[in-house]
Amino acid sequence: MKLLKNSKTRYFKSFRIKSLSIGILVVFAIALGACSSNSSSTASTNASNSIKPVADKLTIETGSYDGQSGSPKFVPSTVSIPANTTVKLTIVSYDNGTAPLLTGMTQYVNVQGGTETVDGNPVTSVPNSNISHTFTVPSLGLNAVIPAVPSGQNSVTVVFTFKVSKPGTYVWHCFAPCGSGSTGMEGPMAAMGWMKGSFVVS
Repeated sequence: MKLLKNSKTRYFKSFRIKSLSIGILVVFAIALGACSSNSSSTASTNASNSIKPVADKLTIETGSYDGQSGSPKFVPSTVSIPANTTVKLTIVSYDNGTAPLLTGMTQYVNVQGGTETVDGNPVTSVPNSNISHTFTVPSLGLNAVIPAVPSGQNSVTVVFTFKVSKPGTYVWHCFAPCGSGSTGMEGPMAAMGWMKGSFVVS
């Protein structure tokens, strides 16, 4: 009888130890799974954040657009984008005038530093005779080319997709001579808030 009692005690002690061990293992496994799930969820979120493009928009207004006389201008004149993120910059132009690039500036007939569509069609350059404006950040090697609005249309839409990894504040320019002076590069071409402005990468 004593032997049986000792045997039962040993059995229950052993059962409690095994149960405790299994319980600890289950808690550990659940905690590990939760960590793994959180980390894969975070990785997935980070991945989707880095893939999703940031959208920004500029408008090239003209006298016919805003009802006022004067040279065309980019609105707004300051573009702010996050570093290391794909950016889709949409430029809607209402300008049907052409301003071919001057000698020495014709490299800006080509799209540089990204990809571009004009009214949904991919382009790598615009014929110089059909250029109306450019959106150029020389120090970052970025250049989008804006053609004149075709006859029968009210506007043209350029979507420029690019990525910048270098934070800082830069100046963007329009290099199409649509200003005043003998070369067309004076007046609004040299004025911040018209045909040039700030390009902020942070």
